Amino acid sequence: MRKINIFTDGSSVGNPGPAGAAAILLTEGHPRKIIAKPLGERTNNQAELAAVYMALKALKNPAQAMVHLFTDSQLVKGLLIDNWKAKANLNLVKAVRDMTKALGGLEVIKVKGHSGDELNELADSLARKEAYEQLRLNG
Repeated sequence: MRKINIFTDGSSVGNPGPAGAAAILLTEGHPRKIIAKPLGERTNNQAELAAVYMALKALKNPAQAMVHLFTDSQLVKGLLIDNWKAKANLNLVKAVRDMTKALGGLEVIKVKGHSGDELNELADSLARKEAYEQLRLNG
């Protein structure tokens, strides 16, 4: 089983507003993979979930992956681990939950945002960059 550490973050300017999502994937024996995308108009929670979605979608052979997901979103942890009932973004939550069921294993680690964790800070910076770039382009 491959161990994969994933650091995700989402950002929304205005909440809702221009949003971005980012994920950093670390797989033993492979170079670091970085994904960062603009999302259009979204809430912060939608951006956080989108970051997880795009990270899991990027996995090859998910059944062979033991994923350690690092997030500063209590919502993500609550929805994926603590069996919180989704009240919004139902399609996105269902898609992410379905993807996690296909994994070899999942551990969600809640990290404190803006606490100096290098890879969480990088994911945050990339997500914010995508959100602010949209804001700049859209005037």
